[in-house]
Amino acid sequence: MNSGYLAFLLLGITLILFGSGWKELYVRSISHKGILLFFVGWAVCSRFTIPWHGVRINLAAGWLAVASVAIIYVTAGIVPKLHLLSLGLLLGSFHFLLHQVLEMDPVLVVGKGGLDASLLLAVLALLLQRQELAQIGCLTIGFLLGEGYRTLMHRGVAVPVYGGPEFQDEWWLAVFAARTMTVVLQALYAGCSSLLKGWFNRRGGWKK
Repeated sequence: MNSGYLAFLLLGITLILFGSGWKELYVRSISHKGILLFFVGWAVCSRFTIPWHGVRINLAAGWLAVASVAIIYVTAGIVPKLHLLSLGLLLGSFHFLLHQVLEMDPVLVVGKGGLDASLLLAVLALLLQRQELAQIGCLTIGFLLGEGYRTLMHRGVAVPVYGGPEFQDEWWLAVFAARTMTVVLQALYAGCSSLLKGWFNRRGGWKK
């Protein structure tokens, strides 16, 4: 699969899910207007790349930077804002580290190196944060920072593209996987809690 196709595919799947009523499960705290604005902005920005100081920047990365700033802005309280930023810095370091490890030792690659790293980051984000807006925010900050580290590292060797199709595939996969795993785990937790509650109620009834 060529780079960029996965992002397009996941974007389409996300639109179908939201149109089918899954929006409240995936991103309950984000308004329909905000979601529409993000998708329109992504569709426009991802088509353009501009040169800047020896680096080509895809505007999709710029749009994600705007989205991350908006998420930090709407997060209530200075402590939650700092917590979100700290998680983003942590994920950014892990993003860079995972890419370097997978590039140095291809034996560890199961599928495609960048996508493997994205899935690992999605699991890490799930362990660190489950609130949808904060989870998406810290993942986005992490990806932007990690991609920035990699771009600076390769600068001078070639003309790197910051936020190119591979980056877009990885970001979409990480966010989609993190939100899907979160929804599944929350459903399993709710189902198990209901089952145990019913079981304890029946035992209480039998004792009587």
